[in-house]
Amino acid sequence: MKGLLPEIESWASIRRYDPRPIPDDVLMRILDAARRAPSWANVQPWHFIVVREKTMKSKLRRLAVGQPFVETADSVVLCLGERNAWSKEQRVMQMKALSQALGQSFDEERIKKSLDDPAYNPLLRGEEILVARLYEQLSLAIAFMILQAKHEGVGSCIVGAFANEVTAVNEELYEEVRRDLKIPQDAMILTLVTLGYPAENPKPRPRKSFEGVVSLEKYGNPFPASL
Repeated sequence: MKGLLPEIESWASIRRYDPRPIPDDVLMRILDAARRAPSWANVQPWHFIVVREKTMKSKLRRLAVGQPFVETADSVVLCLGERNAWSKEQRVMQMKALSQALGQSFDEERIKKSLDDPAYNPLLRGEEILVARLYEQLSLAIAFMILQAKHEGVGSCIVGAFANEVTAVNEELYEEVRRDLKIPQDAMILTLVTLGYPAENPKPRPRKSFEGVVSLEKYGNPFPASL
């Protein structure tokens, strides 16, 4: 096996952590990997808040329906989706930056015109579609984050069961956390990622077979065709 595949195959959620702190340089590399994730149309609609303070981690545990590892992890990363990243002003700015980075000419009028097409602008499709695209984009950054963590010997767990605007539970605590962390109104907490050195070595969860999830040309045709 080559490259990242061994680390991918051995990845497992870590919910028990030893008390060793993660050095700042290691944590920065993990977060930088998230920042460098691919993003459709260079939107990058994300922001990450690292929480290490004990009182706030205790509150985040309550937010995450009492899951204890949220409090015992060295760091909890709040992964925010930013609605305003899809605004015309932000989209034009990001596409201009992309054009300059690629050494390409920038046609601002063409970009603005494309944003009148729902295929290019989820804001035109309503809140549900916008949130779905935010989750889609953020999932790429989270994947990069947890793989870099694995590479650094740091365990991680993606927390989806917690109070936010999507689950619509414990709304009072959710708003309290937002105020405490000064989260802007246009941003929403979509996921929590816990990070810490593992105090367990769980086996990876079983995956569906390769042939069960991969097809060539048409659904059900094996890949490669010689199978």
